[in-house]
Amino acid sequence: MAVRVAHVIPTVRIAYLMLRVRLAKLRDAGYEVTVICGRGPRAELEWRSFSEELRSMGLEVTQIPFAREISPLTDMRCTAALYRVIRRGRFDIVHSHNPKGGLLSPVAARISRSTLVLHTVHGFLFNENTAGLRHLAAVSAERWTAAFCHHLLFQSEEDYGYAIRHRFKEESRLHLIGNGIDETRFDPARYPGAGRRTRSALGWGEGDLVVGMVGRTVLEKGYAEFFEMAARLARRLPTVRFLVVAISEPDQTDAVDPHRLIAENGLDGRCRVLEQRSDMPELYLAMDVAVLPSHREGIPRALMEAAAMGVPLVASDIRGCREVIEDGSSGRLFPLKDVDGLEAAVGELLADHTARRTMGQAAKARVLANYTESGTAQRLITCYEEVLEDRRRRTKSRQAC
Repeated sequence: MAVRVAHVIPTVRIAYLMLRVRLAKLRDAGYEVTVICGRGPRAELEWRSFSEELRSMGLEVTQIPFAREISPLTDMRCTAALYRVIRRGRFDIVHSHNPKGGLLSPVAARISRSTLVLHTVHGFLFNENTAGLRHLAAVSAERWTAAFCHHLLFQSEEDYGYAIRHRFKEESRLHLIGNGIDETRFDPARYPGAGRRTRSALGWGEGDLVVGMVGRTVLEKGYAEFFEMAARLARRLPTVRFLVVAISEPDQTDAVDPHRLIAENGLDGRCRVLEQRSDMPELYLAMDVAVLPSHREGIPRALMEAAAMGVPLVASDIRGCREVIEDGSSGRLFPLKDVDGLEAAVGELLADHTARRTMGQAAKARVLANYTESGTAQRLITCYEEVLEDRRRRTKSRQAC
C-alpha cells in the first residue's frame, strides 16, 4: 500500500510555485500526496488556476481556512479543519511548511494520534541580527513547533546547526534536507537568445545594464534598501535599468507597493515591475546582476534560480544567502540593511564585465553541485523512509513489551 503524505501549506500559490516539482517527485516515487492549503490573497482566481494545475499532476488538493498573519478566529477554524482532514485522510505523514503552518498543523496532527508529524524550517523567524522581545518571541514560536513535531527538517545548514547546538530536539530527529531548483527548467542552454528578446520586449537594449530582484513584495525582502540603492546608481549610471519580478502579498502587514517606491525614489522610466510571470528563466537571462537584500531567509530560491542561469549574485550577509553565495567567487555579500555596501557591491559588478561573467559561471556551478530539486527530493524521500522505519521499530518494540 502506498504511503499517504499530506503537505500543509498556507496558500495554494506557495504550493504551486515553490513545491510542485518536489511533490511530483514524491508522487513518482510511489507516494500518495495531498496538499492541504488556503486560498491566498487572490482567492478565487488563484485557487481555481493553481489547484487545477496541481490536480492535473496527480496530487490531491484540499482547501481549509488559512491566514498567514495572526488571526485568532481564523486560526481556530484552521486548526479544527486540519484535525478533521487529518483524521479523515489517515495519513502516514503530515508535513507542514512555513511558520504559520508550523504553529497550527503539528498541534492538529498530534491530537489525531495517528500520524508522523514533520515540519520543514524554511528559515528561522530569527537570525543573528534580531534581539530583545522580538528574538524571544521568534525563538519561542520555533520551539513550539519543535515540541509538537516528531521530526524537524531544515533547508539551511546554519539553521540545522543552530537547532543541534540549542537542542531543539534530539539530534536523530533533526534532518538537513536543503533546497533546490528544477535544474532541467533553469538551464540557459534551453533558451538561446532569450535574454536579448526579453530586453527588447521591455524596451531595453544590449548596452543597458540590468539589475534584477525577484521576491515577495514585503519589507522583509529588502525592497526599501533595493530602491534606495537603485536611486543612487541611477543618478550616476545613465545606462542602468532595474527589473523587479514581484510576488504580491497585499494581505501581509509589511506589504510594500513597488510602484510607490519607484515614484518616491525618482525611478520612473528606469524600473519595470512585472507580476504573475511564468517565464522566469527568460527574465533571469535579461539581468546582468541579481540582487536579494533580504532580512531573513532559509535557502533563497530566487538566488538559486538566477545562479543556475549564470547570473552573478549580490545579497545580504545572512543565513541562507551566504550558503548559496561564496563571497568574491560566485557573488558578493554585504552587511544586512547596509545600503552603502549594497550600492558598492552592485556598482563594482556593473563596472566589470569580466567579473560578472566569471562570477556568474561560478554561481551556476555551485548551484548545480549543491542545490538541485533532484538532490533535495531524494534526500526528502530518504528521510521519509528513515522516519517511517524508525516508527515501525518503535511500535514493534512497544508491542513486544
